[in-house]
Amino acid sequence: MEANRREENMIKIAICDDEELFRSEMEKFVSVYGNESDTEIEIDTYESASQMVKEIHDSGKRYDILFTDIEMPGLDGMEAAMALREMGETAEICFVTSHGAYALNSYQVDAVGYIMKPIKYTEVKRAIDRAKISINYRRDAQKAKKRYLDIKISRNNVTIDLEKVVYIEKRRNQCVFHLEDGEYICYETLSKIYERLDHDSFIYTHQGFIASFHHIKEVKRNAVCFGRGVEIPISRKHYEPVKAMHMDKIYRLREEKNHSQNHS
Repeated sequence: MEANRREENMIKIAICDDEELFRSEMEKFVSVYGNESDTEIEIDTYESASQMVKEIHDSGKRYDILFTDIEMPGLDGMEAAMALREMGETAEICFVTSHGAYALNSYQVDAVGYIMKPIKYTEVKRAIDRAKISINYRRDAQKAKKRYLDIKISRNNVTIDLEKVVYIEKRRNQCVFHLEDGEYICYETLSKIYERLDHDSFIYTHQGFIASFHHIKEVKRNAVCFGRGVEIPISRKHYEPVKAMHMDKIYRLREEKNHSQNHS
């Protein structure tokens, strides 16, 4: 089951840079991302933009994400991106550059963003997370609609990956999304947010709390536990349905494990 999930989540990434130092550094960061996010990643590296374009043209190989330097001898990264778009390449393109001014032209090839050198892992992670939203919509729009939620934070629209949401909390006239790696706050009622969620994945535990069902580790009489000391209250009204769903999940996981062991 775990292997199937990683295969389903596989993304193919090309890294193009004329400097070996930056190629290996980017390859390392992409690999770390794959391990952290349980994503199967296939990586190809190219020393020049012309080599990358030729390989894609000749082999018909398709990528999900292209990380390419802009300043390279011969064909530069921007020219390569334009050539690939003309060939019908739909990969998410992220430019890697030492000069922020180049980013102004990234809209011409519908780039997902750009990363400034020296490369930082947090920037690579952010770029892949952003690219995966478009990738998942292309692969399965219906499934992606259940996975992502658009909310407004201040004046900005933000897309949240609901698989990373542990729970959602009502705080006065705000909703706080507690994710595995941070939080987002928006001015929308909890009930309105709930209407937009997949009810197979999110469940009320209390009038002021919604839990991600898949993150629940234990259901106690007065609290739902997510591990690492994180828990939220559960009311008498919601205890029985939440407990029943949690126990059903445990039984199903146990059966799957036994089935897997019996056929190994």
